[in-house]
Amino acid sequence: MAKISVDQVLLKAKSHAKKGEIEDAKKLYQSVLQAFPKNVRAQQGLAALSKPDAPQAVPQEIIDRLVALYNQGQLTAVVEQAQALTEQYPEAFIVWNILGAATKGLGRTADAASAFKRVTELNPTYADGFNNLGVTLQEQGKLDEAIAAYN
Repeated sequence: MAKISVDQVLLKAKSHAKKGEIEDAKKLYQSVLQAFPKNVRAQQGLAALSKPDAPQAVPQEIIDRLVALYNQGQLTAVVEQAQALTEQYPEAFIVWNILGAATKGLGRTADAASAFKRVTELNPTYADGFNNLGVTLQEQGKLDEAIAAYN
């Protein structure tokens, strides 16, 4: 393997891992380690994938399907699928955000607020989560809580 090709393989492995394609990522990291047993990036990548408590990313195609259903107005289907996904991927803030948007669209503002609160807990740097939480709290008349979320 040439230096550039090792870098490409490592990037591809990282891409697979982000998409939730764990086995594909592991195979790529292992192929690098087979040729270069002391490659630190491959060792670290493989170790990160091997942690049993490491949260797995939701595959992008699943997120895309949820967003497509949401855009088609199939909010009940979105809620059902997103709830199942939150059990499988409890740390996936984007799924919680979609769940919140769909429940809000169905007029279930209390459920939406709960979902958006979870978004802000999982990713405190995701500004949209705080904005969505603030809007939902405002609609419930909880103005002080809404202001706190906006801040």
